[in-house]
Amino acid sequence: MNPRAARQTTRLIPLLTVALLGLATLTVHADPVVETVHLVVTGGPNAGTWDGSEERGGCSAGMTGPGSWGNQFSLPKEKDPAKFNSLQLIVPDAKKAASGTKEFLILFRFGPLIGKNTEYNIETRPAEAKKKGSGSVTVDDRGATAKVSFNVTSGEGYKFEGTIDCKSIIRGS
Repeated sequence: MNPRAARQTTRLIPLLTVALLGLATLTVHADPVVETVHLVVTGGPNAGTWDGSEERGGCSAGMTGPGSWGNQFSLPKEKDPAKFNSLQLIVPDAKKAASGTKEFLILFRFGPLIGKNTEYNIETRPAEAKKKGSGSVTVDDRGATAKVSFNVTSGEGYKFEGTIDCKSIIRGS
C-alpha cells in the first residue's frame, strides 16, 4: 500500500468506529414506554396486583368518536393464562370524564391474546343495549400526557381499581 493510501485508511478508522458505535446504539435502543398500567383486582380467580408497561398502543383522544377517550394496552408476548395482559377502554365523553363518568366500556383480559383467556367486560355506555357492571372512570388529560383512574365492578362482582399513566396521546380529529 502506498503511503498516501495508508494515511487515508488511518483517517477513516476513527470515522468508521464512530459510525459502527452509533449503529450499535440504535440497534440496542428500546422504544420508549408509551404507557404504564397499575391494576388491583379484588375477588375472582385473577385477584391480585398487576403492573405493566408497553411501547405500542396507548392512549387516544377522538379516535372512537368526537370528544372520546380510549386506550389500547396489550402484552402480546404474555402467554401465562393467569397473568394480566390487556386493557381496552372507550369513554364517549372525555370532558365529562374529567370529573368522573359512569359511561364507559372497559375490558380486562388475563392470558394470551389469542386462544384460551379470561375476559371481564364492564359496559355502561347508554347507547349499548347489553350493560354489564358499574363504576367510574376519570380522565385527567394534560395535553401531551394524561392519567386515567378507574374503579369498576364486573357483573360477576369482582372489583377492578387502578390507573393508566399515558406518556403520550394519539389525537384524532
